[in-house]
Amino acid sequence: MGLLDRLRREREPVQTTLAGTLQGDARAMRTTLSALNVERTAAHAAPAEPDLRGLLRDVLEGEVVAPTDDVRFLISADTDPDEFHSAEIRPNWDGLDENARAAKLDGFLELARMADAAPDALPREMVATVRTKTLVLAWVFDEVHGYIGRLELGVGS
Repeated sequence: MGLLDRLRREREPVQTTLAGTLQGDARAMRTTLSALNVERTAAHAAPAEPDLRGLLRDVLEGEVVAPTDDVRFLISADTDPDEFHSAEIRPNWDGLDENARAAKLDGFLELARMADAAPDALPREMVATVRTKTLVLAWVFDEVHGYIGRLELGVGS
């Protein structure tokens, strides 16, 4: 059984309370997004930045088992992947340089950590949105601006 087959297994029931932490959910989100990205880019000859809109569509439409309770919550709330991308990801990624992306990500990390510290202080939908956005942006930042990502994209050579 391959990684994507395991990720596509039956979905677990949705929890309305915050179960995981940002730290705990990071590995599951990284595994899911990385596997989906490898599958999506296998047909392309030259590497490119990950297709965040497509990856979010796969995750939020249930192409794979939701990697976190936050994603399960967003799916159960019928979150539109394209709207999530347009409102939460695109303004914090597209058209920004590495430093601006890092600054945005740092702000979201701080907010997500505050939500972890006091999970009932914010509405559940807001917590799920902030944490999911943070994990997606952290993953894509590593993919594009990390050493391996830079090597694959031919940046700095």
